[in-house]
Amino acid sequence: MTKRASSPDANRRRVKPTPVDLNKFRVTNLNDGEAVHQTCILIDGECPSLGYAEDTSFVSVSSTDQVSQVQHTQNWPVAAAAQGQWKALVMLSPGVNSLVFKLHHASGVSDTIEMNVTYQPLLQLPPLHLAILVAKDSSLLMDCPPAKFGGISTAHSSIDAAISKFRVAAYMWQALTAEDMRQKGFGRRSFRLDEEWVPNTTLQKTHQSAHEVAASSMGCMAKVHLIRSEKTVAQLRDANVAQQNPRGHRREALHEYFESALKSHGAPFDSTCHPVVAGMILDSHFDPETSLILGHAALGCHKPNGMSLGIFGSHLTYSWPRFMEEIPACLTDTTRTGDMVGNDNGECDTMRGACFVGQGAFLHEVGHAFGANHTTGIMARGYSKHWSRNFLASAADSQENQAKWDLRDVLKFKLLPHFRLPGEQLVTADFKSAYITIDGTPDVDDDGEEIQNAGLKIACAAGLAQITTTSGDDKKTFDFTADKADPPKEFLFNDINEQYDNQQPLKIEVLAMNGKERVVDAWKLLRQGNQSILRIPHSSIVLNKESARSDEFHEDTDGNDDQERFIPWAFLLRERGHDGNLHRATSIDLRVGCTMDGARVYFADGHYANCGPMMMNGARHEFGGHASERHDIPEGVTIVAVEVATESQGWGSLAGIRMTLSNGQVWGELNAESNAESVVTLKPGDGDVIVGFYGQSDRHSGYTYEFGIMTAPEGFELPEQVYTMPELKNSS
Repeated sequence: MTKRASSPDANRRRVKPTPVDLNKFRVTNLNDGEAVHQTCILIDGECPSLGYAEDTSFVSVSSTDQVSQVQHTQNWPVAAAAQGQWKALVMLSPGVNSLVFKLHHASGVSDTIEMNVTYQPLLQLPPLHLAILVAKDSSLLMDCPPAKFGGISTAHSSIDAAISKFRVAAYMWQALTAEDMRQKGFGRRSFRLDEEWVPNTTLQKTHQSAHEVAASSMGCMAKVHLIRSEKTVAQLRDANVAQQNPRGHRREALHEYFESALKSHGAPFDSTCHPVVAGMILDSHFDPETSLILGHAALGCHKPNGMSLGIFGSHLTYSWPRFMEEIPACLTDTTRTGDMVGNDNGECDTMRGACFVGQGAFLHEVGHAFGANHTTGIMARGYSKHWSRNFLASAADSQENQAKWDLRDVLKFKLLPHFRLPGEQLVTADFKSAYITIDGTPDVDDDGEEIQNAGLKIACAAGLAQITTTSGDDKKTFDFTADKADPPKEFLFNDINEQYDNQQPLKIEVLAMNGKERVVDAWKLLRQGNQSILRIPHSSIVLNKESARSDEFHEDTDGNDDQERFIPWAFLLRERGHDGNLHRATSIDLRVGCTMDGARVYFADGHYANCGPMMMNGARHEFGGHASERHDIPEGVTIVAVEVATESQGWGSLAGIRMTLSNGQVWGELNAESNAESVVTLKPGDGDVIVGFYGQSDRHSGYTYEFGIMTAPEGFELPEQVYTMPELKNSS
C-alpha cells in the first residue's frame, strides 16, 4: 500500500482573520491642560477593539501631583463587545496633576497617553456634609451577609468600613454629577465635599499603610461626621418608625431624629448655616421574622434657609466598595446576597444589585436635599438597573442611561451656590421666582365659531429651556438649552389649529431655565373662561377664587380620570350635616411635616372635610405631619389671611401653611423660615370674607400642590343652591 503524497499546503494551518477595530487609544471627555473643580473625576475613553484579547484588556491610570510627587495607580477594565470603550475614576490633588494612561492587553502595554489636569478646589462654596447617625448604645456594626463573611469578619460591617464606603460613594456621586452636567452642556460642575486631613482610605494601598502613619498615606479626604443620637438601638429599630412598614404610625420620625441629633451636635449643622447633609443611619437592620428593614428611612427634604437632609439606612452598605480599586468588582459581582439581609424593593438579590440600589437610592435622597423632585432618571429609580453604566463602559451604552439627573433637576441645582463655576453671576431672586405664563387667543368666538388663527404665547423672564408638545402619538420637543447664554424668553404657537388635530388632546410641557415647569392642555386653555370666579347657578352671585400653587405644580392632561395625578377638592366653611341643618366650621387642623400634607376642617355637628382626599386606597385618608397644629374658630371670628409656602423643598408639593384669624390669633407651620419670597398670602378683597377652600392634592401621596380661598361679600347670605353644588362638596 502506498501513501498518498500530501501537497505543500496540506499541513499549513488556516486561521480565520479576526476583525480589529482601529480606534485610537484616547480620552474623549477631558482635554490636556483642562481645569476642574472636584476631587474625583470620571474619565471616558476609547481604544482599539482587541478582539479575542479584549476580555483581558485593561487601562491603568497613574496620577501624580507636583507637590508631594506621590503616584497612585488604578486599573479599569475595557468593556468587552463595546467597541473598545473604557471608563476610569481618578482622585485628584489640588494643583496640576500629571495623568498617565496605559492600555494593557495579553502582550503587554500597547499604547500610552500623558496629560495634565489642574484641580482648583472652590473652597468658598458651601459643601455637601456627610454624617453617620449612631445610637447611644450601638454595637457599631452594620448588616453583612454570610457571603461577605459577615459572621466572621468585620471588614465590611465595622464603623471603619462604613466610613470608608460612605466616603467612596460620595466621591462617586460627585464624579457622576459633574460628568452628567458636562454632557448636558452646563460645564463640569458638581458639589464639593467637606474635607479634612486624615489617612487616605479611598485607595487600598494607602489604606494598608495608614497604620504606619506614613506621609504618603495622609490626604484631604471627605469628612464623615459621627453623630451620637439620644435614641437607643431599640428606639431606632421600632417598627412604628420603619418607613417601609405599611402599619407604622410615625414613618417620618427617623428623619426628625437625625435632624435633631445634627442640631445637637452643633457646627456645621446649625440651621443658620443652611447645611446640606447626606445622612446614613448606622443601626439599620433587616429582621427576617417580620421581613422588615428596621431603622431605615429613605427621606430627603430641602430647606433653602434651614437644614436640608437626605437620609438612608446602612443595610445595603456591605455591598459598596471600600476603595477605588474595589469599584469594578462591586459593580459586577453577581453573588447572591442570601436570606439574612434586606432585599430592598426586590432589587437587591445580588451584591451588585444591592450596590446599585444602596448607592443610587441614597443619592436620590441627597437629590431631594438639593431640591430635586420625583422626575425621571435617578429621581425615578433609574439607578436600580443602570447605576454601573456611569462608572464602567458596557455594550449597552448605546441605550439611554436612566441613572442620570433629569434636566429639570440639573436646572434647579444650578440655582444653588454649591454648583457655581468661576465667573458666573449670582442668581437673583427675580430669576429664581420667575413664573411661566401661557396666554392664548381663544379658538372659538362668542357664537361658538372656530377661529383659525388661534395661538399661544409662552413666556418666562428667566428664559425657556425646553417645550414639548404631545398630540396623540406625535411628540415634538423644542430644546433651547444649547443657547444658554441668551435663551429665548418667549415662544409663539401661531395658527395652532393648522398645526395640531383639535380632536386629540394637546399637552404642552414647558421647562424654564430656573427649573420651573408648567404643563397645560392647550385646547382646554383656549376654551376656558375666567377661572378666578365660580358662578352660582340660577343666580347673579359669583364666588371669587385665588390660590397658591407649588412651584412644581402642573396639571395632568391625559384625559383619563384613573390616570390623573391630582385630585381636585373644594368645600364651604358652612356645610349641611347629616341632620339636614347648616353647621359652621369650628376648628381647623393644619397638617404639616416636612411638606404640606393637607388640612382638616371640623364642623359644629362633629363631621369634617379634608383639604385633600377624603379616601385613599379604599380607606379614610389620614394626614401625617409632625408639625401639625389644630386651632378653634370662635363664633363670629373669620379667617382674614392664609399664608402658603410654595417652595417645594424637594417634595414637589407646597411646603407649609399658616392662617390668621380676625382676632389676631395665628397658627400653622410654613417651613419657609426666612425665605419670604416663597410665601404667598391669600386675603379676601375689601368688603369680602373667606367662605371656603379649594385646591388639588397628589392622588398617590395625598400631599397638597394647590391651596386656594373662595370669598364672597361680607354679610351676604349665600343662596340655598350653593350648598348642593357638587363642586363645593369634597367627596374625593
